[in-house]
Amino acid sequence: MCDSVLTEPPLLDLISHSSTGVDRQQAPYISGKLQLPASCFSLLYRVTKDGHDARHINLADATPDELEKLTRACEPASFGRKQETVKDENYRKAVKMDSEYFSPILDVFHTDLVNIIYDCLLEGTQSTKRIKIELYKLNVYDKGSFFKPHVDTPRSKNMFGSLVIVFPTPHEGGALLLRHRGQEWIFDSGKELAAKDEPSIGYAAFFSDIEHEVAPVISGHRVTLTYNLYFDDGPVPAVSKHLTPPLVNEGAFREAFTTLLEDQEFLAEGGTLAFGLRHVYPIKDDLKHVHGVLKGSDALVYQNPVLYTYYEHNRLEPAEGVLVDRVVNFQKILDHESQRLVQFLHAEGGILVNVNRDLLREYYTDMDDGTTEQVEWVTPMTTFNRKGDVYVSYGNEAELHFVYGDVCLVVRIGKVGDRLAYPRVAELNRRR
Repeated sequence: MCDSVLTEPPLLDLISHSSTGVDRQQAPYISGKLQLPASCFSLLYRVTKDGHDARHINLADATPDELEKLTRACEPASFGRKQETVKDENYRKAVKMDSEYFSPILDVFHTDLVNIIYDCLLEGTQSTKRIKIELYKLNVYDKGSFFKPHVDTPRSKNMFGSLVIVFPTPHEGGALLLRHRGQEWIFDSGKELAAKDEPSIGYAAFFSDIEHEVAPVISGHRVTLTYNLYFDDGPVPAVSKHLTPPLVNEGAFREAFTTLLEDQEFLAEGGTLAFGLRHVYPIKDDLKHVHGVLKGSDALVYQNPVLYTYYEHNRLEPAEGVLVDRVVNFQKILDHESQRLVQFLHAEGGILVNVNRDLLREYYTDMDDGTTEQVEWVTPMTTFNRKGDVYVSYGNEAELHFVYGDVCLVVRIGKVGDRLAYPRVAELNRRR
């Protein structure tokens, strides 16, 4: 059994920002380095397709001669062009071996790679589905090899992406370049795996619609295993252990956010930022337990975020919505038949968001007590963690209404010069 003992962080998209706010986006790929026991780098392969001659290679310390023998046992790599499989060394120069002709000791499901894919690539309801990881090919890129920009051909309607594992065979060049919606990311496995302290693999997992290419190899051998990623039926399986990797761009996020907070025009008097969650969590009446299990881009949010349930409903006027620090039991509204929904949530400790203060002062003087807040949404609200409820309101006759709450992260920042003095809601109201 092959168990991972150390995880280095995958890459998520960096934080872009402007004079009006910050955007937090999760990149459509992950990459990083993973330390593994030495046994995981062993590979058996057939020298000939009839199987009469087979060899073993340890890709953690393979010699140039051993790598040349592996290269010669492969055949020219093809690629898909429209509906055809073609070989064209002007577009792709590399060699490959189909999965039936080799056997790696490495078992992906006994490493942290499965958890990394769940926690840092998949979002929302995708992260609650079972996935299948299917070994596809072994590829060798030696000096002068490359693969020009392309998009992988889906093998079925359930295929959502690819996983590439790069072994620590010395090589220069051969970086993986990924592009999507005008952005480009680079994973240079030669540089990442150059340190020989402990044997490690490089990895990159990305969605099927991501354009990618392999830059020319300058020297050495870039040896990879390629896997197809599929959604499968059934619940998420238990894996060997759950180790959420640290986020490699956390420092960049902090730096971007710090730069923004140094801008004296950005929320000069302090304010409140809200983030829609990008992952699914087990939501109970109390939200405290969720803080310890935030994952992926949700875990990147700047210092001291607070979880709230955000209720948005057309019966919440004069507020745009209401933040409550738990999931509300709406059955209790039956005990307050004279209350409107907004008054009930306010009585439950709710904070009125983005209110029409003129209406508030004219019609809801009982709620004009400082429990309002102007919120800037950094990333839009998502419904991955929605809790629904029903209540009865009384007018000319009893009516049944549905109300929904979505869990979100809220960050309060202080005024210019004292950003880390997180203001209370009442303080924010006094400044307006």
